[in-house]
Amino acid sequence: MPRLLPSSGSSRDRASRVTSRHPGLAGGAATSGVPGALRALGVRPSRRLGQNFLLDPRVAERIAGLVEDPTEAVIEIGPGLGALTERLLARRRTVVAVELDARLAEALELRLAANGSAHVVRGDVLKQRLEQLLPGGARVTIVANLPYSITTPAVEWVLEQGPRVRRAFLMVQREVAERMTAKPGGKEYGSLTVFLALHAEVEPMFRVSPGAFHPRPDVDSVVVQVTPRSYPGTTADERGRAEKLARAATTGRRKTVANALARGMDVDPETVRGLLIRAGIDPVRRGETLSVDEWLELARTWPGEERR
Repeated sequence: MPRLLPSSGSSRDRASRVTSRHPGLAGGAATSGVPGALRALGVRPSRRLGQNFLLDPRVAERIAGLVEDPTEAVIEIGPGLGALTERLLARRRTVVAVELDARLAEALELRLAANGSAHVVRGDVLKQRLEQLLPGGARVTIVANLPYSITTPAVEWVLEQGPRVRRAFLMVQREVAERMTAKPGGKEYGSLTVFLALHAEVEPMFRVSPGAFHPRPDVDSVVVQVTPRSYPGTTADERGRAEKLARAATTGRRKTVANALARGMDVDPETVRGLLIRAGIDPVRRGETLSVDEWLELARTWPGEERR
């Protein structure tokens, strides 16, 4: 279960306590800048956690403006110092902010204590469920600045939450955005591309330069919109099989699709070649050249006794 940070005393008293302990936070990160706010909390950005804090208020404002429905609650993954959180709240959104770093979570909860629309949860969002974070059946929007190390698990988490998620606006590294929206045959095209195409529509919204963050990353970032939806005309079983086949065949990019599937699915190579021909796919092609429709056709052809 998520841990909603405890409250004691009045909201004004709690806010006073945190700013007296950390005077650099009296006006939020904007008062002394992000580095000063982090020093006040004794926080050094963690490479392991992939912590890059948003500096540019224009970027936060632009992301907040993407959340169109004023009645829709927002789940924010990794709010950090609250640059985006405060702009969402200024637009009268209900925000549930899930922060893994306990020091950041406590400081944000105390600073926002007077705002009844803000709820800070301490913990790993990948171990939570949407119904725990926000009980009820209302639909939500998810926003996040995702570290590279958890991008794929976080995207999978978003899509696993079911129809309550209307859309997600995710800040990812540029190379990840390119993988998410790649076309067959390109070097970025792979199992992540196929997985997303089967379960969502992905649209790049805008690019964010390295100078918008502290510490400064080595690459550009991109805000992408992920809108959950099942690939038209498919069943859950077909989508699951297509995902498994694509993962097996795109790990060895220099192998033919026949050889990669034989190894990855532990099936006799001649059997695999026969299945590919039945699906209308040349066995000597590379797995990264197959379109989503071709993966689905192969999934429909793949017989039950051959699945692993």
